[in-house]
Amino acid sequence: MIKASLIFLMTYIIISGRRLHFIKIGRPGGVLLGTVLMVLFGVLTPQDVYKVINWDTVFLLLGMMIVVEHLAEAGFFTSIAEFFNRFNPSPRILLAFIVFGTGLLAGFFVNDIVCIFFTPLLIIWIKERKLPPLPFIIALATSTNIGGIITFTGTPQNMIIGSISGINFTRYFLIMFPIGLLCLSINYILLITLFKKEFNSWVKPEIKTGVTPVPRVETGLKRSVFITLLVIIGFFFYGNLPFVALAGGSFLFVISNREESKILNRVDWNLLLFFAGLFTVIGGLKVSGVIDNILYPIKDFIQPTVMGGWLLGIVSIIGSNLFANVPYVLVISESVKDVSNPEFLWLTLAFTTTIAGNLTIIGAIANIIVIDRTKNIREVSFMEFLKFGLPSTILCFIVGQSVLSIYKYSGIIH
Repeated sequence: MIKASLIFLMTYIIISGRRLHFIKIGRPGGVLLGTVLMVLFGVLTPQDVYKVINWDTVFLLLGMMIVVEHLAEAGFFTSIAEFFNRFNPSPRILLAFIVFGTGLLAGFFVNDIVCIFFTPLLIIWIKERKLPPLPFIIALATSTNIGGIITFTGTPQNMIIGSISGINFTRYFLIMFPIGLLCLSINYILLITLFKKEFNSWVKPEIKTGVTPVPRVETGLKRSVFITLLVIIGFFFYGNLPFVALAGGSFLFVISNREESKILNRVDWNLLLFFAGLFTVIGGLKVSGVIDNILYPIKDFIQPTVMGGWLLGIVSIIGSNLFANVPYVLVISESVKDVSNPEFLWLTLAFTTTIAGNLTIIGAIANIIVIDRTKNIREVSFMEFLKFGLPSTILCFIVGQSVLSIYKYSGIIH
């Protein structure tokens, strides 16, 4: 138990970004080292490693990466920006597009990936229109986080919950979609209200036609969109999310009729390795009994009641920011699985660990992606983000958890 705890502690220090002086490696290397140490010190056997990894999550993430890379190569994301750019929208309308547009896209294509593709376009818009950078930077990061609650493919932790909980994709979507829209609306209203001065002082610049360098859309756009739509339909009606995602990626390789290495080279293998290693390190904690000891003090209030949901939600927001949402979900899910009729708790866990990412800059990888890539046009401090993230997280939690409680009271969810 002590060996597993020390290995996890060292791994967590590395993956949280606090690099040690004597070992300068990043997140993928950190979890890989943790995996090896779990085996070397006898916490796990090599056979155990294969068993504790949740392969459904890994394959689902891989399949979605392949699909999204085909869309990006075909110009899907830049085409959306170019289409919207023709209307020369006001800052408030552009903000609405960022909040609701990227939020809804994040629900299906993973929030981190949407941030990667839309941040460069956001920078162009800010420069062209001389927009106030801060509200738009925060809008992209926080809205893609919120949008991630809409489906099981919206965030990595939701993929894990979808794989473990057994909740049907369509059922989850129908329950969470209204909550996602409500929280996105709260986010938009807060942005307009808290940054009212910046929007009121904006002066519309002269924008020349063709200033935005949008790449030419390739002929593969239609087939990429068509296969992606089939993948989304498959999520709703087939049920096996990893197989559907991998099937979509495979069909795209076939109909593209060319060497697939170009797409595969752009897949984030580091992230896949990170998740596989993280599953192993958390698995070592479970096998050694550490997780049972951690969860013992809080097992009494992890109950499928309305009050139990609120308590779990508060603990999840705090825990996700202290330990990162994915490790937290892997640990707490061990306790949720043991509850009878845990659907309400699974939905609460998915909702609260996702919106928890909006509390601080380091609360979600999406935040770090956007903040880091826009630092040349506007540095965003920890406190600046917190001033918006705190009220956004609190309001979204109150509203969203209230809706889930109404669902529970009315018998819509169990």
